[in-house]
Amino acid sequence: MLQKLLGKIKAGCPSCDTFTDNTEDQENIEVKSLCFQKLHREEKCQLLELLKQTGRILSSQEMDVVDEFLAHEGHLSADFIGQKLGEKGKRPDLNMIEDVLSLLCRYGLAQKVHLNGTGPWYEHLHLGETHDHLLCTRCGKVVEFEDEDFKKQMKRSARLHGFQPLFQKTTIYGICDKCKKKQSGTISLSDLSIGEKALIVDLSGGNNLRKKLSDMGLVTDETVEVLGKTGPVILSIKGSRIAIGRGIARKILVSPIVPEKESHEK
Repeated sequence: MLQKLLGKIKAGCPSCDTFTDNTEDQENIEVKSLCFQKLHREEKCQLLELLKQTGRILSSQEMDVVDEFLAHEGHLSADFIGQKLGEKGKRPDLNMIEDVLSLLCRYGLAQKVHLNGTGPWYEHLHLGETHDHLLCTRCGKVVEFEDEDFKKQMKRSARLHGFQPLFQKTTIYGICDKCKKKQSGTISLSDLSIGEKALIVDLSGGNNLRKKLSDMGLVTDETVEVLGKTGPVILSIKGSRIAIGRGIARKILVSPIVPEKESHEK
């Protein structure tokens, strides 16, 4: 039943055309598709059967969390579920929400993911569905995609190293179209994402700061790569690693380097 519904969704069922609410970049999508509603009803029936088999009983508040989870697609957080229930006049405990979401993961109806150091996020684990993620490291936008050739290549790579592949969950980090369009010529070094390379085009600040940056190798026409941003900005330059404060990073203007293959495609 679940796989038939999922196949119908993937095949472009007319009732699935209203799946999203057309809010741009929204990760938590209210389910409006008739196919997904049927799918989630079937999943709830399976959950109730699993609870019966395992002797687990959920309270009415816990079932509220289940229903709210089933009312949305995308990457959901415990805070998001709590917010939605709060809008309905319900005030569930955050720890209880997390416990229910963890239960759904244990029972195979959800899976927990961390993306770019954020999370945990919880997404539906529909039977017969496998997907990977594209993640924009600037705005945090997440796109789910399925590519059979990509999956086959990953399996071939695993077997070349003597592994028997069971499943895969891949996240490709990059810059989405919307963020690329915002990028006009030069940007602050502090706006670069981890993994991005750029050419230094200008330095602002007084002579003392310029000399300090020059002594560190941060001069115009030099290439830098961002390695970390959780604390100070960690850069790779001339084969070495250096750390600078975020305030200083904002004073360095750079031009992001487009990967060679992408520039040829353009």
